[in-house]
Parts: sequence; structure tokens; C-alpha cells
Amino acid sequence: MKKTTKGAFAAGTAAVLLLGGTGTLAYWNATDTNDPGAIGSGRLALLNETGVWQLNGGVVADPTAVVLVPGDEVSFAGSYEIDAAGDNLQATVSVTGASEAGTLASHVTTTSTFTLDGVELTGAEVVTEEDDGELLAVAIDIDFPFGTVVDNTSQGLALDLTQIAVVLTQTDATPVV
Repeated sequence: MKKTTKGAFAAGTAAVLLLGGTGTLAYWNATDTNDPGAIGSGRLALLNETGVWQLNGGVVADPTAVVLVPGDEVSFAGSYEIDAAGDNLQATVSVTGASEAGTLASHVTTTSTFTLDGVELTGAEVVTEEDDGELLAVAIDIDFPFGTVVDNTSQGLALDLTQIAVVLTQTDATPVV
């Protein structure tokens, strides 16, 4: 080969190398899908409510017909079936709306107790998936106390019982790893 041909060939090769070449670079690729199937969400509900309202220990057919006086106690005793599903599900039980609703609300005291499958719940226990199908008994007591002094400010007021609700509230559980 002539020197000029060799020089031209070397210059052309250098230019191709500097420009990245004119050919294509081959590479391999592999893909695999991870198909565990569909993941569903759980549920949390109170079902099949049964219960009875009482005034001073006697059954009341229509609580809205009750006219309270100081010294009266209205109570509700009911039960609910727990519907709970979820691997890390936990919930607390509470009653809302009893002390907030109506003009008589500030004159009454409301307390509630809960029993899950015969065991009284205190503040530390929670409802979990293991309680699915269990019976939650609820007792709500509304006391209109008889005072020690005259207080006519509570006359002619109303307590809205329609706002009372038994609530299961999901709480953040530490996930099982």
C-alpha cells in the first residue's frame, strides 16, 4: 500500500472512531413481569343493628315522645355485628353526637360502654379482622342530673338523639412484615 493510501485509511479510521462509528452497537435486554394477581381492599362496617331505648329503666317505643325532667336517665342498649376484613386492620369504637346535639346537650352527661363478644372494651383494645362476625354490644347512658340548686335554664330545651352514632374508626396499625 502506498503511504498516501495508508495515511488516508488511517485518517478515515480515526475519524470513524472519533465520530462513534457508523455501525450499530448491539446490546441485550430481558424483561420478566411480576404477576401476583389482583390485590383487594378490606372492609369495616357495623351490621344488623338491634337495640332498645329506655327512660329510667322502662322501654320507650318512641324516644322522640319523651319529655325529660331533671333526674331522668335515657339509655340505649344495642348490638351490632362487626364486619371487618384486612390484614393489618384495627379500629376503635366510640359514640358520637350525644353530647353535641341540641340545646339540652350542655345540661346532660353521656357515657358509653362497649362489650365485644362478652368482654368489656377499655380504651386500649381495638377491633381487628379476628373480630369479624363478632357481636359488639353498646350501652349509651344520657343522664339529666337532678341538681342541688334551682336552675330553670334547662326548661323547654331539646336533645337531638338523631345525631347519636356508634362509630368504628380505623387506626394506623403497624404493618406485619
